[in-house]
Amino acid sequence: MSENGKVRAIVATDCGSTTTKAILIKLVDGEYRLIVRGEAPTTVEAPFEDVTRGVLNAIREVEELSGHEVLDGETIIHPNDGERGVDLYLSTSSAGGGLQMMVAGVVMSMTAESAERAALGAGAIVMDALASNDGRLAHEKIERIRHLRPDMILLSGGIDGGTVTHVVELGQVISAADPKPRLGTGYNLPIIYAGNVDARDEVEKLLGDKTALDMVDNLRPVLERENLGPARDKIHDLFMEHVMAQAPGYNKLMGWTDAPIMPTPAAVGSIIETIAKRQDIEVVGVDIGGATTDVFSVFQDTFNRTVSANLGMSYSVSNVLAEAGIENVMRWVPFELPELEVRNRIKNKMIRPTTVPQALDDLKLEQAIAREALRLAFEQHKSFAVGLKGVQQERTISDAFSQSASGETLVNMMELDLLVGSGGVLSHAPRRQQAAMMLIDGFLPEGITRLAVDSIFMMPQLGVLAEVHERSSRRTA
Repeated sequence: MSENGKVRAIVATDCGSTTTKAILIKLVDGEYRLIVRGEAPTTVEAPFEDVTRGVLNAIREVEELSGHEVLDGETIIHPNDGERGVDLYLSTSSAGGGLQMMVAGVVMSMTAESAERAALGAGAIVMDALASNDGRLAHEKIERIRHLRPDMILLSGGIDGGTVTHVVELGQVISAADPKPRLGTGYNLPIIYAGNVDARDEVEKLLGDKTALDMVDNLRPVLERENLGPARDKIHDLFMEHVMAQAPGYNKLMGWTDAPIMPTPAAVGSIIETIAKRQDIEVVGVDIGGATTDVFSVFQDTFNRTVSANLGMSYSVSNVLAEAGIENVMRWVPFELPELEVRNRIKNKMIRPTTVPQALDDLKLEQAIAREALRLAFEQHKSFAVGLKGVQQERTISDAFSQSASGETLVNMMELDLLVGSGGVLSHAPRRQQAAMMLIDGFLPEGITRLAVDSIFMMPQLGVLAEVHERSSRRTA
């Protein structure tokens, strides 16, 4: 650091499902500026099975392009001495499938939905949501838990002081399933209980011995209010402590970073929230990746995030075709192409996820698929970004256990001020108008809306920087 204690050089990386990105930020004339970026294939899978290989390769590209020495062999040089090294190294990650969770709540449209919002806001992929009224028998829920093998389970249900019967029954289902973690075998599955405080003793008896159980404040202490913060914070902590420690190479990577590694979606969500707050505007953001498409929105000062785990541009590209239908994909392609060839090209992308289009026809087909992935992901987001059910309304038991939606969607495209796009197909589009057209066709903005694209793939890194700055400010205050 400089004599006045300011950070002079920062390296931040994002370990994605297919690509690891690195950026170098330096203090120049009193302002922080992006100097250069580099990227390399992610190395969490065989034959490397060590995420730090890809991180080192991406940082070496940064070194070559900038002439600034960051590494001494395989060690990051700390601190910056003006000529070499960095004062701060941060990282985000969605490699290895990211954080995969199941949530459970007594009522699907209330506590289960709140649990899902908490998990999504913490950067997780929600594999399934269980509820007392989801129509499945107990043995079907048990089978589902055993089959999915999530990284973590968030259990909620009941208002504080209310009945404990239903949430205890959900605890019994989880206990009977005896779930095992997806990564590693030497530790118990983390379970977070965020339900009725009166049921804590019963839940402890059911799950305390066979799982890594943590208790936090109730997600819905009363029907009319959500309290998602404590559950989100605990998800972050357990993700680092249990899940990331089991993934190939992450233990080593955690020893390098100067702040906890954040899930990539949580970091992108952080920067979207920061933009909305600082500029006092309504924002929609999207990060379209190889395996998932994440949509973020801030309307009426309410942040929402959804993950479309089956909509992506490489690992999940065949799912996009299946959900959208070939007719919807081909309406964006300005030339004739036999259906069999379309399917073959898409499946080739799925089995060779790191390839990029080599011909103009391939590029146009990929951008057509991206439009449908964006459209489908946004439709899912609008159905989830809703107000709390029954707020300021009289409730009945039949209303609480009905399967109706929570409320009106918060997404109002006429009020939207800024639409932000990120992800390989948008960021690496050869021409900026191509990214603009994909956003317009996928989201159909109304009124006057500004468009922006993360052209150099740095939103996750900026998000973790914003989070570190926010925590530092809170400690100083």
